[in-house]
Amino acid sequence: MLDARSDDRADRGKSGCSSIPIPADAGRCYVARVGRSLEVPVLVVGGGPVGLLMAVGLRHGGVDCLVVEKHASTLDFPKGRRVNTRTVEVLRQWGLEQAVRDVSLPPADSLFGFFGDTLLGDDYQRRPLPFDEVKPTSPTRELICSQEHMESVLRDRAVADADVRFSAELLDFSEDDESVTADVVHAGEPISVRASYMVAADGAHGHTRDALGIGRSGPGVFGHRISILFWADIGARMAERRSSVYWVRDVTPRGEGPLAGSVFAAVDNKERWLMSVPYDPDAEPRESLTESRCLEWVRAGLGDDSVEVRYLGHRFWDPTALVADRYRAGRVFLAGDAAHLTTPEGGLGMNCGIADVHNLAWKLAGVLAGWADPALLETYEPERRPHAVACAEASLGPARPPNPIDGLALGHTFRSTAIIDDGTAEPTRRDPVGEYTPLARPGHRAPHLWLDPNTSILDLFGSAFVALTDPAGKPGLDHAADLAGTTGVPLETHAIEAAGWHDLYGVGSGGVVLVRPDGYVAWRTSSPPETPHMLGSALRTGAGYAASRDAIG
Repeated sequence: MLDARSDDRADRGKSGCSSIPIPADAGRCYVARVGRSLEVPVLVVGGGPVGLLMAVGLRHGGVDCLVVEKHASTLDFPKGRRVNTRTVEVLRQWGLEQAVRDVSLPPADSLFGFFGDTLLGDDYQRRPLPFDEVKPTSPTRELICSQEHMESVLRDRAVADADVRFSAELLDFSEDDESVTADVVHAGEPISVRASYMVAADGAHGHTRDALGIGRSGPGVFGHRISILFWADIGARMAERRSSVYWVRDVTPRGEGPLAGSVFAAVDNKERWLMSVPYDPDAEPRESLTESRCLEWVRAGLGDDSVEVRYLGHRFWDPTALVADRYRAGRVFLAGDAAHLTTPEGGLGMNCGIADVHNLAWKLAGVLAGWADPALLETYEPERRPHAVACAEASLGPARPPNPIDGLALGHTFRSTAIIDDGTAEPTRRDPVGEYTPLARPGHRAPHLWLDPNTSILDLFGSAFVALTDPAGKPGLDHAADLAGTTGVPLETHAIEAAGWHDLYGVGSGGVVLVRPDGYVAWRTSSPPETPHMLGSALRTGAGYAASRDAIG
């Protein structure tokens, strides 16, 4: 039996099936219910931030799905909190930015890190962290949002968009060339689910990856930690030292290595706080770390025994850096912690998982709707796995605050058969983790540019491929788009008049840049296309069809 338990919720063969028919209009896929059986385009296993956002992203692309989560609700214990710039851009694209911003810490609380002997002692420093106001490279800014608050927002949206079932456990599954068949039990009722594809977002300790025989590579585990949630009404005393993270001296005698030290993390920066402490299970087994012992550590970290403290709970976890050797097996895809684990440094884990979702959702939607070739799904692993490896490596130290992570969040380059190289050189970066230079080279995130005071060029992306040019090139682009319409791949065209467009996107007058639904550049020609058929050929390549030499130019 498969246990789809993920560690952040722990304290929360051949089937012979035929393929699921896709309606002729295919603009919206569907869920069909037959007795205790379900037929659904996509089955998502796991209802954490990655699984819930996968449901939102699929619905954005016109695809219905079923999400099954073993636990009764979303996370009820604080975990990750850094929502990086790229993730906020994804939330913006799918209409969730403001809702997540509303449950995040105030911007002023996220601009500094606290470094002191104790949390309430007189000897401390506040140092700037790279959570600035809106930068010229993005229409958004990073957020500090405790994961349980973010999950509640994503849950509300996913429930409105898809069939989301909590207390629903994946027991077993099998697949053939045309579908995945899964046995699920929901609130005690067995259900047979048949899906065209399955996305395993069941976390670090979900068993889907193991059932597929996919191993993991990387440095592994770095020590052991306990997170202690507690109540203390110290918001007023923290007014002049308020931060998002508070590093204090180690309250245990075993703080050694790259992830040593005790840390307080703000939950609301008023009454609810989280303390993370390294511990040695050989010296102090888990069963010995009682409420009383946890409160001892909390009081030592606070540095003031007069403060009333109430224990609310604790969780054990092991900082780990591992990446799955494969991201796909047949019709099953891995995403989020099921595919990769990073240490907490830099807050890269959840953000990397959301980047998985953003990459995969539009591809599944295109294949299910019939305008993308199934070969497009083969680009998921080569585009996402190298980024996960980079995140795992960065979490071993280079991403440690106050170091910036814009290079990872915004500057990662995709390489796959769906990206058409334009022959320009990849820039050399001395700091690939922190350094980001806006660039519209194929495989790069299309750079942000304000079109008016409220509209970014990024706001044009998300529902279709987008071809960009200037007013001089618009007539030719419209003609090329008419011809490209025969491909069936959704395409929009825009003439950009904003100052700086040509330099930022690396094109001359009449040049064209083709951007994918996920905002990454698929193809670029710096001058007007030599033939009107080049755009259609590039569009087909971007949708996973075999590349045509006409697109290379």
